[in-house]
Amino acid sequence: MNKRFSSIMYHALFAFLTCCLVFSSPPVHASDKPEKVTVVYGGSSWLGHYPAWVGIEKGTFKKHGLGVLFQNFYASSGRMGSLVAGDLDVASTGCISAIALMAAGSKGFKAFGTQDSYATVEGIIAQEKIKTIQDLKGKKIAAPFASSAHVLVLDILKQNNLVPGKDLTLVNLKVNEMPAAMGSGEIDACAAWTPHFNKILAMDGNHVLLDDTAFSLYKQYDLGPGPDLLVVRSEFAKKYPNTAKAFVKGYFEAVDMLINEPEECAKSLVKLTNLSIEDQVKVLKDVQWLNQEKQKELLVAPGKFVEGMQKLADFLVDQDQIDEVPDVSKWIAADMIQ
Repeated sequence: MNKRFSSIMYHALFAFLTCCLVFSSPPVHASDKPEKVTVVYGGSSWLGHYPAWVGIEKGTFKKHGLGVLFQNFYASSGRMGSLVAGDLDVASTGCISAIALMAAGSKGFKAFGTQDSYATVEGIIAQEKIKTIQDLKGKKIAAPFASSAHVLVLDILKQNNLVPGKDLTLVNLKVNEMPAAMGSGEIDACAAWTPHFNKILAMDGNHVLLDDTAFSLYKQYDLGPGPDLLVVRSEFAKKYPNTAKAFVKGYFEAVDMLINEPEECAKSLVKLTNLSIEDQVKVLKDVQWLNQEKQKELLVAPGKFVEGMQKLADFLVDQDQIDEVPDVSKWIAADMIQ
């Protein structure tokens, strides 16, 4: 093969491959590029943050031109405080903290998704001698106050006509302190979420008394006591709309990976949760992941999830957890929901 022929073949092959790339990938217009390439995300080891972690580890955000920084917070309240203060750009939160800020009139954030529906990885774990809710009479049950686990306990006690402080003692305790408290007999039962839920359940003599499927809003709205909510800082979404949309794309591609490749995702997640691979895969399979196609149906039209959150806000007022009921629909970022 002479040099001239080789050169022609080289350029022809280059042109062919270029055409393949052009036609196999959608064109990226300058106007669609992220205005800001670094996004600060607020998370924790709770399962609602798995998509963000997997997106970072597996490169789905990078694919859309973003670098995402994962900042760990113990509680949703601290995470939401940092978000509205401008220290975070996006986050996932238990919606109780979000509803509390809505009730206070905060305009610093909006909601753009709900990534999961969990029911069997949060609940009340009790000692073996406690078989029913009525067996909690005269006992001590722990929950982190102002959390989804706390709301679950309040709802279950109301359903069973039990009054905290009268029929039993309700103790404010962090979930990471519950294993020791259960082991020492300081408390008789506790309400917790994964990964702590799994760790407490693995202790000898403990069993699941009930999980989130017992919550009063679950049957009608598929809504637990504190469903996960994706939130964005209002100023960030307004100033960097392309960046916000790129984050949504990368995030829900990670959700798809959690649905389709749980075993592979578990290998990355154990670095966040410290669960065993087996327990991590089980948690992943216990969760109903909600992909991007579901978001409009849940949050905009017909908005069953938002309707359920509105009912949850009513319940929080009834239980003296917030002072007034906000109009939850005013905090939905419909323009970010594809």
